Order: sequence, then structure tokens, then C-alpha cells
Amino acid sequence: MPGIGPPPALEIVILGPVAVRRGDGGAVGIGRPLERAVLARLALARGRPVPDERLAADLWGDGDLARPAGRLRVLVSRLRTALDSAVGKGGFTLARTPGGYALDARPADLEAARSAADRAHAAARTGDHAAVRAAAAEALGLWRGPSLADVRGVPFGASEGERLDAWRLDLLVERLAADLETGSSAQVRDELGRLCAEHPLNERLACLLALALYRDGRQADALARLAGLRRALADVLGVDPAPQTVEMEMRLLRQDPSLSPVAAEPVRLPRPVTSFVGRDADRASLLERLARPSLVTVVGEPGSGKSRLAVEVAREVAAAGRAVTLVELAPLRGEDAAVAALAAAAGVEGAAADPVAACAAALDGGLLVLDNAEHLVDQVAEAAGRLLDGARRLTVLVTSQRPLLIAGEEPYRLGPLDPSAAARLFEDRRVADAPSDPSVVGAICAAVDHLPLGVELAAGLTRTLTVRQLAERVDDRLRLLVGGRRDAGGRHASLRAALDWSHDLLPARERVLLRRVAVFSGGFSLEAAERVAAAPDLEPALDVRDVAPAITELADRSLITVEGRSGGRRFGLLETVRDHASAKLDEAGETGAVRAGHLAWCLAHVRAAGQEDDFASAEAVAQVFQEWPNLRDALEHAPGTGRAAEGLRLALELNTPWLVRGWYAEARRHLAALAGAPGAEPAERAAALSDHGFACAMVGRLEEAAELLERAAGLAARIDDDGLAMTVLYHRGIVEIERGRLREAFAPLLAGEELARKAAHEQRMAAFADALGTLQLYAGRPEEAYERYGAGLAADRALGDEHGLARGLSNQAQALLDLGRVEAAVERATESDRYARRLDDRHILPLNELIRGNAARIRGDLAAAESSLRAALAHAEESSDGPGMAHIDLADVLVRRGALDEAAGLLKAVYAQTTEHSTPWLAARTVSAALFLARGEHEAAREVAETAAAAHEAGGFGWRRYVERLRTVTDALAAEPS
Repeated sequence: MPGIGPPPALEIVILGPVAVRRGDGGAVGIGRPLERAVLARLALARGRPVPDERLAADLWGDGDLARPAGRLRVLVSRLRTALDSAVGKGGFTLARTPGGYALDARPADLEAARSAADRAHAAARTGDHAAVRAAAAEALGLWRGPSLADVRGVPFGASEGERLDAWRLDLLVERLAADLETGSSAQVRDELGRLCAEHPLNERLACLLALALYRDGRQADALARLAGLRRALADVLGVDPAPQTVEMEMRLLRQDPSLSPVAAEPVRLPRPVTSFVGRDADRASLLERLARPSLVTVVGEPGSGKSRLAVEVAREVAAAGRAVTLVELAPLRGEDAAVAALAAAAGVEGAAADPVAACAAALDGGLLVLDNAEHLVDQVAEAAGRLLDGARRLTVLVTSQRPLLIAGEEPYRLGPLDPSAAARLFEDRRVADAPSDPSVVGAICAAVDHLPLGVELAAGLTRTLTVRQLAERVDDRLRLLVGGRRDAGGRHASLRAALDWSHDLLPARERVLLRRVAVFSGGFSLEAAERVAAAPDLEPALDVRDVAPAITELADRSLITVEGRSGGRRFGLLETVRDHASAKLDEAGETGAVRAGHLAWCLAHVRAAGQEDDFASAEAVAQVFQEWPNLRDALEHAPGTGRAAEGLRLALELNTPWLVRGWYAEARRHLAALAGAPGAEPAERAAALSDHGFACAMVGRLEEAAELLERAAGLAARIDDDGLAMTVLYHRGIVEIERGRLREAFAPLLAGEELARKAAHEQRMAAFADALGTLQLYAGRPEEAYERYGAGLAADRALGDEHGLARGLSNQAQALLDLGRVEAAVERATESDRYARRLDDRHILPLNELIRGNAARIRGDLAAAESSLRAALAHAEESSDGPGMAHIDLADVLVRRGALDEAAGLLKAVYAQTTEHSTPWLAARTVSAALFLARGEHEAAREVAETAAAAHEAGGFGWRRYVERLRTVTDALAAEPS
């Protein structure tokens, strides 16, 4: 198989003039352009054979060729002679196979560019602009001029060169966008101006130039740039600007504060608010270890500074241009919590068949930091081991109170600070006007065993006490609490004592606030603290006006952390402090009441985010997930308590954001835990059953979905609620489509559409139109499907529903493929991509790659089809719902190309996780019939074809591309001699 075995003896570079290198790096001279074109074309196939007809068409065009096989034989023979003289016989393999010519060489520079681009995209997901810039610049540095510059006279060289140069422009735009966020706009303005002149209709470039001008204080010039773009689009193409361009224009007019530059630091790395003191040697040692792929566990007791050291090291790694992902494990509880958090941090959402494998692919080459792993050490150990098996260039840094104890782990023991470093830390943190004495400071640091957290807490108390008073009281207090012992648990006891004593010295107001804000996971705003900690029904009462001063006091004492963000400050607790404060909350008997307030705040946050447009915009969805740690914590603490019904309401409000992002597994998990909540209204229980059923369907649990929706329908029938009735009918229709029961799907969808029409609910009408379009497509009526999709799209455009547009455009592209309008289909998919990327919709993006792959198949370009379908498969395996249409369509292309064993493996995966007679199963049977025919197993092919045709008829399945594929098989079988 390609990619297995030793590196090839030849490397082909194509990002510029085509050049050939030996495995030792030496250049190989190939004089004739046509021979270089053959090498480039075969290298792009990555070891797979290219059929004669395809290779001839790529080299000489699609016109009739006299004896193409003979011409190819002469050309390849000449090429072998040239390679033999330069490399030597046996130094390469240019083989003739039943499927065509194959070469054991790969496009080395293109693969390196793609690897760098993948790192750029991964960094973009975390907001790490510096890493985006570094990775994009690395990719761009591999071009030596126009792609395939010396073979552009060959048909394939012209088309492939243009495509690669278009990709190069996309990478350049990504680098410039990152430049705008990491440096002065003036530094990139001139380059943007030059590129806009070369590409006057490129809307992304124009928007970036407008942003650069705006940040230079030239609002009028920025608006004039976009107005000129609008005129050019109308004059040249007869179209209006894209919605993103219109939105940029409006934000410029409003002087939107979010247009101001933000710090270039990765959003996943907390920003330091104090200097880093006393761990320089540890930092240097860790940086040396993390420079190579490895698993390093920083082990130390609470308060030793493990997390702070890890973040400092991660920040230096990120500054060097490497992608960094931080996963905070401390707030997590429950089975599979570590994997779920890892998947979310890596951008792998939805029901990936193997989320850890998908994370390995997404994170490879970067640094992954797993912070505070001690309570999930078994889960983290298993996940880390599998990640390193699947990602050979990944480095993992873990902080924990105990090691993982797995093969390859490098434990790094972090002890107390040395006395001089502890003293420097105390002096750095103490109140500036507190008189100090080195011997007294040394005694204070020794009393807390030189642990950084203990030193910081002690230094914070100099706001109230002198250094000498602090020394006297610290020593007495600790001796009392730990009995004067310094055994194995002494340091931990000292830290607890420091926390207890620090807490006891707080004024009453600060004590109350500290324990109540411990319910927040992932931080909180001032407004959130005011609502939760100063709720009017809590006793003792806390005046809302006292919250801000109390936070300030606690921050001064190092008990609350402060992080600056655009739009305001965000506060948090160190996990050790949070654990201590949570215990105090339990002691006060306030946990239930404060968690109820936290849940109410979470519910209000989600409702406020969706109030304006019901999550039709990417901004509204992003606003929800800014508080995802708090939302997840509220959901997980609600089941089995008196808050369960309110937790169910939160899950119902989150359902649309979950679906927009394709987080079906997350939706299913929480709805399953909360669906039976006592105290929920009948309408809420019905909606929960319906949403739960839909989520089950999206992860392939179709029979469970049908049963849940049957129960939902029974409840909904007794409730006079048109909105609920429409939801249940929509979900039932979708599930019937997925089950392959297409005739049964019409009734609920048509009934729901009629209800939406009577209620004049345009968003629901658009959703039903889209679902009915899919039903018509699968039933074999793409003309009707196209019209249905068009009606839904018109409504979504009027509503500004970005999720509806991403979905509807992708679906309409599917119909266009079946209508033979290939180029229009690709255009729709490209437009859909723009919305899907804004929403981070991991369900639609692979569907659009699927469309591009099928478009290439229809054109007859099986190599391009395979490339796009493999991209769709990678998307699907990372973030979608397990084996499905990407597996099926790629298997079909591989059958056509003669790669029968790989095709069989893909189909086997589909059957293993797909319900019999479901829509994917029905499609897969057609490809199975083609596979048996290609293997020469005619009886098996005939049997599968006959049973597939019967199953199609039984379910009403007529999806044109698969029905026509089955017809080619039956026709071929009929032509065989009996």
C-alpha cells in the first residue's frame, strides 16, 4: 500500500518548475518537459496507478489520440532510460500495472506544504495567530515560483498548476490575516494593496485591506475600498458581495470595537498577571525535553507550581511557532471526561468513530498540555498512550500529583523552590510599602515549605499584616494545624493550613464571595459573580454592590486570578483555591442553593445569546460556547437533584447550538441524563425525547431514535403546541429518511410543513423545505429536490440564517450533481463552505468535500475524485458520525481505479456500524455489487445486485447516482455469456 515501506528513491518537487531528486538529495536532470510532466502526474497519484486513458488525456488533451497506449509506452521507455542513467537500475520503480502506470515517488514539497497548512488550520482553531503565521509562512516558503511552471503547456500542468497557485493565494491570505492580528496593520497594508490590484474580485483580500486601513485610522479609505469592490463585482460578475463582506462594511460603519487588534497570544493559554519567579532552571530543562516528540509528566504536590510552569513553557513553545493546545482537566469528572475535553480542545466534535485517533491526527506535530490530571490519571494514561501511538510528531506535557506510569513517560519531579527563589517570589508579591527583613522572609517561606502557592498566599497577607507579624502568626498557625510534624504529608498539610488561615483572616464579605464563586468552572465575569453570589434568596445576604470591591480584595490576596480580555476582565480561581472554597461552600450548607443560581445564570446566558436570531448567526453560536465549561458543569451537576428540570431546560436551549456545531454525541449524553427530570412540564419532556431521538439518529442509533420519537409523538399529541408538533414531525421525518423508509417520511414532513405555513413560521418552513428536498433527492427526483432546496434557501437568505444557508447550499449542490450541473454544484459547495467555517460546522464541511469528489468523478478525473473523497473521509473520521457516505463514495472510486481491497475495507466499516436497510446501507449495496463484479465474482455480484434492487424498491430508494451505478452493474452482468 502507498505510504508503507522505505522512503522512495525519487522525490518530485512541483511548487515551481518540476525538479527530480534522488533519495540522497542529489538532482536528477530530465531534459524534456513532457517527461517531467509524466513524473509530476504520477507523483501526484502517490504510488497508485494512473489508467492509460487518463494519463494520455492529461498529457495531450481529451481529443482523439492515435494509439495512446503506444505513445505512452514510447514516452515511458524514454523516461526510464533517462532515470536509469541518473539513478541507476533498481533505484526507482516506474511500473506498468493492470490499472496503468505507477511511480514510487511523491510530491515532496507539496506534502510538506500540506503538513504546514494543516498546522496553520489547527492553530487557527485555537486562535493562535503567531502559530498560524509561522506555519503558513513555512508552507509558502516551499514555492519556488508558479506551480508546475515549466509544464504549463501540458493540459494537466495548466489545470493543476492553476489550482495549486490558487491554494498558494489562500495560504497567503491566511498568513496576512494572522499578520494583522500579530503586528502592525501598516506592515501588511502595502502587500495587501498589491494583491488586491492583482486580484480585484477577491473579497477576502479586500476585507483584510479594509481592516488594515481602518486600524490605521483611515475609516473613509476602508469603506471606499469595499464600495469599489461592490461596483467591480456588479460590473464584472453581475453579483452582490458575499454576506461576510456586507457584514464587514456594516462593522466598519458602526466602528465595531471587535475590529480593534487583539493580542497575538493563543486563546487557550491563560495570560500571566504576575511575573514568573524561581523556576528558570526547570523551565530550561522542560523546554529541552519538549523539543522532541515525548511524554513528560511534571509531578509535584499541590501548590508546587506545576500548572504555572507548564503554561510558561507552553507559551515559549507557541512563540517559536509551534501549535499548542491546553486542556484543563481539574474541573472534569466522570467516565470519558478526559477524552471528551481533549476532543473539544482539538476541535474534534460530534460522534467520531474513534475520537482519540481523530485527536491524534489533529494535534500531530504540536504540543498538548494536559493540566491537573491526578483525579483522572487512568483516563489520561490511556488517552496519552494512544495519542503518541497515532501521532509520531506529537509532544505531550502532563501536570499531575502522580505519574501516569505508562511506557515512554518521562516524569519530571517538581519540588519546593530553593530558599533564595522562594524569598525572591515573596519579595515580588508582597505589598510594596511593607518593611522587609531577609531573615523574617526566610522564616515565612520555610513555614509554608517554600511551596510557590503558599509563598504567594503569605505575601498577599502583607496587605493586612507587617512582614514580622505575618512571620509570627504563620509559624504558630501551622504548628497548631499540623501538630508540628513534617512527615510525608507535611507540605500538603502546610498548604491547607495556609489556605485555612488565609481564609480565616478574610473579612466576612470576602469569605462569602470566595466560596460562592467556586461554582464557576472556566472562569467568570463580574456580572456573572454579581448574579450568582449576590442572589437575593441566599443567606447570608451579599449586597450586589459589594461584589466588585470583594473581587478586588481577593485578587490582591492572590485568591482570585484576573485575566484581561477584549471587552472586559475575566476572573478565576486556582484549582487548589477552588477546591478549598468548594469545601467551605459545603460547610456553609450553601452548595445546592448556589449551584441553582449558577444553573439559572447559565440558562439566562444561552437564552440571551439566541434571543435576537435564534442562533441563526455564527456570532450567537460562538457567544454560547464562550461559557462552555460553565454550561457543561451546570448540566453535569443537575441530574438526580432538585435542579434536574432546570438542567433539562438548559439542555433544550443548547440543542440548536449543539446541532449547528454537529455536537450530536454531547447532545445525546446530556439529554439522556436529564430527559426524565422530575418536575419537567409535559411539553419539555416531549421536546427532550424528540431532541434526544434526533441526536441518536445523527450518531447512527436509528432504532433507538425511532422509539424515542414514538414516545415524543404520543406526548405531543396531548399538548396543544404547534411549535412542539413541528419539532417532532421534523425529527420523525428525518429519522425515517435515515432509516431508508422514504415513503413513510413524506407524511410527517408534509404535515409539519403545513403547520409551519399556517403559523407563518418562515424558519420552520425553510427547514421542512430542505428536509423534503433531501427526501425527493433520495427518492430519485432531483428536479423536485432542487426546487425544494431553492425555496428553503430563499427563506434562509431573507432570515440571515447562516446554519440554514450552509446546510441548504450543500444540499442543493447534491441535487445539481444528479442533474448533471457539475460546475454549479461545486460553486454551491464553495459558498456553503464559507458559512460552515464561520459556524465551525463539522457536519457540513465533509459533505462539501464529498460533492467536490463526486463532481470530479462525473468529469472522469478519478485521481481528483479520490483526493477530495479522502479529504471528506478525514473530515468525517475526525468530527462526524462514523462510517457513512464518504466511505461509500470513496469505495466506489477505488473500485473504478482497481484498489479493490481498500474498497472492501471501507464497505466493511460501513456495514459494521450502519443499520440494515438504512439509507447509507442501501447506497453501499450498490458499490458492493460493483466490487464483486470487478473481482470477477459474477454470481455474488448478481445476488447482491438483485437484493439491492429489491431493497431499493421496498424502501422507495431511488437516489439517482446509486441507482444508475447499480444499473451499470446489472447491464454488465447481462452482457456476460451465460
